[in-house]
Amino acid sequence: MAKDRPFKDKMMSRAPAGYWMTQDIKATPQRFVDPEDALQSIIEGLQVQKNRDKLKAYIYSGIPVSTIAETMALTGYAENQFNPDVAEIIKPALNMILTDIAVEDDFMGPFRLAPQPTYQEDIDEVELENTMMNLMEEENPQLAKLMQMKQDEDEQEELKVREEEIVKRQQKANSPAPTGGFITRDEESV
Repeated sequence: MAKDRPFKDKMMSRAPAGYWMTQDIKATPQRFVDPEDALQSIIEGLQVQKNRDKLKAYIYSGIPVSTIAETMALTGYAENQFNPDVAEIIKPALNMILTDIAVEDDFMGPFRLAPQPTYQEDIDEVELENTMMNLMEEENPQLAKLMQMKQDEDEQEELKVREEEIVKRQQKANSPAPTGGFITRDEESV
């Protein structure tokens, strides 16, 4: 009977394979579609002492809490536990749960909530310079005053150079454009 139908009708009768993830025979729907259910499942998994101790070890070793939460959400999606929308929705709650686990047992050591910024080296350098300057002001105030004067002179010189660049740009922008066209006088005579 299928041979009697025109080819055009066969194409429109169903979506192509892979059009929806559930269209494939092997694909199964996600286990959780409600963010609360997904979060409750994760919390139940963290109630197991072995999992909780492993998680604390990761946090105390310096892995940021937000990175662990993102990894847990991505893993849940990869294992088809929930869809990507649920994974994004539960991330803030996961951050709070993981932070709570990190501070339980009256742990007073440092742990990171977020990864270090990419410009952390610049921040560290400025902090070191400030610390050195404060120490110099205490131990050798005359040298500290000379260093401060030198820094001020350098900043003034840099500001002066910037101002000159701005003035040059403004003059260039305000200067009238040549009206001779694109052909020069030498080319006209040829």
